[in-house]
This record gives sequence, structure tokens and C-alpha cells, in this order.
Amino acid sequence: MSEGARVLVAYATGHGSTRDVAERIATRLAEAGAQVDARPVDDVDNLAGYDAVVLGSGVYHQSWIPSATEFLRANSAALAARPVWLFSVGSFGDTHRGIGKLMRREPREIGEFHDAIHPREYRVFAGVLQRHQWPLPSRLFFHAFGGRFGDNRDWPEIEGWAKSIARTLKSP
Repeated sequence: MSEGARVLVAYATGHGSTRDVAERIATRLAEAGAQVDARPVDDVDNLAGYDAVVLGSGVYHQSWIPSATEFLRANSAALAARPVWLFSVGSFGDTHRGIGKLMRREPREIGEFHDAIHPREYRVFAGVLQRHQWPLPSRLFFHAFGGRFGDNRDWPEIEGWAKSIARTLKSP
């Protein structure tokens, strides 16, 4: 692929955290020379004209937001025909000590996604967690495993991943 690759960064978000991650990824790809569109999955009609896709969703109850799952299923042939990177924005992210590896198994559909489109990479990033969004038992569980409410996004990690995608897009 070339430096001027056309890239779609599509996302589904529940409260805005995933949108912010997608927009940061899009910004880093554009800075590296890609032509980038960042859009909610509901605003994407087709994938014609895109050389690559970065697709992400918030994770709720160990599943992607339904609109993201529906988008992936409806466009699986088109996605399988181009380089795709997937990401989830969940409670802990990949690197949280203790429970991060367990939570990385989210979403339930990820095995299906891998089989259908063979993404280049799948990552889980921590998101923004608001106390009022969690019932008491979940808050207690979260606290017991060392979680903290607030903005837990690791921007250097997210930007590093975006830069690695940009390097891949530039390579022949």
C-alpha cells in the first residue's frame, strides 16, 4: 500500500469514548500521509474507495455494540478483501495487571470476526468509566480487581498502535 492510502476509521460508541479513540487513530494516520475518514458505522454506506479499514466498538456485557457487529457481518466480504484492524474499548484494556488478559477475550464475537475477515490485528483499549454507569455489584467487582473510574485511556498506547498501522500502510 502507499502513503496516500484511503483509510476508513469506523466506530460504534455508547458514550463517546470509542469515538474519541477512533478520531485519535484517524488523526495519527492522516499525519502519516493517509487520506482518512472517521465515521460512525451507521454513517458508512459501503467500503468502495477505501484501501484499508480500522474498525472499533465499545464493549458492553462482553459484546460489541450491535450496530458494529451488524456492520461487520453485512460487509464481511468487502472487509476480507482489504487490510483491516479491529479494536475494542472496554473496561480494563489489554494491559491491566491481573484481569486485563481475561478481559481481552472480549467481545464474544471476536472469533467469528477473525474467521470472517482475518484482521491484521485486534487490540483492546481501556476506556472512560463513569461510576453512575455501573450497578453496585459491578462497581465492587471492578474495585476489587484494582479498577478506577474516570478516563483510563492510554493515549500513548493508542497513538503507538495507530503509528504501527501507518507504517504497515506505507510498506509495499
